[in-house]
Amino acid sequence: MNPKEKILYLLREYEAGNYETEDFCNEYTQIFNIELDYDSLSEAEYESLEELSNFTARFSPFEEDLKIINVYYDEKQVREKTRELIKKLNISFKK
Repeated sequence: MNPKEKILYLLREYEAGNYETEDFCNEYTQIFNIELDYDSLSEAEYESLEELSNFTARFSPFEEDLKIINVYYDEKQVREKTRELIKKLNISFKK
């Protein structure tokens, strides 16, 4: 599986409830920031995936972290951003 396919897999599995948010965020951030060749993406894909990466890199499950305004994101915000990306890029998970 190439990195773009890995990202689509993660999105599908996270949306289906098969990944915990922390695991999803760790995997997504790793693939997007290290493995993915940005030249393989359209401009719209890159912008949307990068925006989600900003959320996944700053996810925290800790209430203490979330008290710091505009630094960390919670599970609800990550899920909302993921759904927004799926809709914006019209990603279909049907085989």
